[in-house]
Amino acid sequence: MPLTIQLDQQTLRIDQPGDVLGLLQREGKTLYQPEWQELQWINNPGCPLVNLLEVDGRVVSLLLWANRPLRDGMVIRTRSEALEAELTERLQQLRNRGECRFIRHLQEFAAAEAESSGLVNLETRSAWQFEPRISVPSIFHDPNVCVRCQACVDECNMFQWVGALRFDEKLGVLFDDAKCTRCGQCIHRCPMGMRKIPNAGARWMGCMRCPFSRPLGAMREVDQTQQVGEALETKYVVVQFAPAVRATLGEEFGMPPGSLTVGQLYAALRRLGCRQVWDTNFAADLTIMEEGHEFLHRLQNSGRLPMFTSCSPAWIRYCETFYPDLIPHLSTAKSPQQMFGAAAKTYAAQKLGVDPRQMFVVSIMPCTAKKFEASRPEMDSACRYWRQQGLLEPHEHFPDVDVVLTSREAAKLLKMAKIHLPDMPEEPPDSLLGRYTGAATIFGRTGGVMEAALRTAYELATGQPLPKLEFETLGTMEGMKTASIPLDGMTLRVAVVHTLGNAREVCQSVREGGQFAQFHFIEFMACEGGCIGGGGQPIPTDLSTRKARTYALNQDDRRQPVRKSHLNPEIQQLYQDFLQKPLGHLSHLLLHTSYVDRSQPISAEKAPSL
Repeated sequence: MPLTIQLDQQTLRIDQPGDVLGLLQREGKTLYQPEWQELQWINNPGCPLVNLLEVDGRVVSLLLWANRPLRDGMVIRTRSEALEAELTERLQQLRNRGECRFIRHLQEFAAAEAESSGLVNLETRSAWQFEPRISVPSIFHDPNVCVRCQACVDECNMFQWVGALRFDEKLGVLFDDAKCTRCGQCIHRCPMGMRKIPNAGARWMGCMRCPFSRPLGAMREVDQTQQVGEALETKYVVVQFAPAVRATLGEEFGMPPGSLTVGQLYAALRRLGCRQVWDTNFAADLTIMEEGHEFLHRLQNSGRLPMFTSCSPAWIRYCETFYPDLIPHLSTAKSPQQMFGAAAKTYAAQKLGVDPRQMFVVSIMPCTAKKFEASRPEMDSACRYWRQQGLLEPHEHFPDVDVVLTSREAAKLLKMAKIHLPDMPEEPPDSLLGRYTGAATIFGRTGGVMEAALRTAYELATGQPLPKLEFETLGTMEGMKTASIPLDGMTLRVAVVHTLGNAREVCQSVREGGQFAQFHFIEFMACEGGCIGGGGQPIPTDLSTRKARTYALNQDDRRQPVRKSHLNPEIQQLYQDFLQKPLGHLSHLLLHTSYVDRSQPISAEKAPSL
């Protein structure tokens, strides 16, 4: 029986059975798409969020209606006021919140579970209009998404022992910004950021390659992807990515945990438009040169011991806040991220003939606290260097590192550019700041900084290589690990600590002259497993993913032709052409820093004695 269908302004007589999609294709119809930038980023041609049509007065998704059979009297519009209004609202949510409505609806399953557990009333929750809460510049909390489960509060208070989060029955989760270390472990505990159910829906809808396919938890990082996008159009953008990122970023693209994507990531960042694609691993080798020489100087000249490592910015802020009396124990060596920024905007800028004011350094990090570290006012060594050289006017200023993206943000940025990491070829980094050794890559897991430092410090002190490069006992997942190494007629005692809860115990011991006060060198990492478990890493981050990521970094170490930082030829060239020597005048200006006593705002609430 023939059907009469109204399609836009046409009345069609249909003699054969068919479906909605077939009709649209046969009539050459395309769906209305306004000129919004967000539409360029959506990496799904059949996106159900924006491929809309109006059927019998209702705005519907083509994905859901494509195979619906045609029926007599059906009215189909590819453009209407109602459709345009609905599409504008959806795109406005993408623009304002960076959030896909469909993914958000899928994640509301977690909220329904919370209601069934008696944690929250969804009707009451729908009326909330709380202002966002931010631990500047790292952590963003949306109280209106929160389901009041208090998992983040428990993480902060019972595992990390920081006490920066508390729960109020009326207001929900509240920040104590003075205490917050920006470690981001609260993000990993938020059920609204969990991906299992949204991923199932995203796979069905073909959305896994879309930058908006990741659910946004109530706790998440401050998103800076658009800043990088703007810089790519106006600045000379250079990029670095942390040791741990090479073993984790693939997870955001559906690859198994522990997939190494080093060469593919170089290729992807090149296609993104970065002018120089470098590697934080280079700067990890540089850190060992400075930190290793500093340790030997302290050891041989009765300096303050034990010396504490300084790579983890959440740990640094924790020490400054709760144990400022132990600041003299901290190595003055900057983290690899900050050494990289200073070297890029001085040495590399000079070599490349690039105005450092135009160079824009992007860091891809596993860590939300790295955003805070880059924003510290003292992290502007390159600016001070060029001012001394007479290049800058007194009013001109720039930081060493301009923007820090977490692993999750980096994946979003690549997806916005429609770059699928698994499809990328293997490519090398650019020269000057790109080559690295095996010692550098293990910075990304617990025990790695200590192991890398010992490989160089032992050889510098004795003139002989370590009998064995690996220290298996220092690389386990135990919270506190120790080792003793014969060194030039003495026994060197070292320790490795991860999580701030364990750091608290060790700091208390050092403060009171206990067991750990007798050690020479202690590695601290704020996050469980080290950087492979950082607050900016893919979700989920749990014991199994941490183990897989650690294994990958160890494999990357073993496959490197050079496995000791002091043998990196680009590091040797840097000292020969520019820095001259470790701990020299220029090294102190660019690669070392000082710390701040942050205890005063919380002086009445210092970490209690154990």
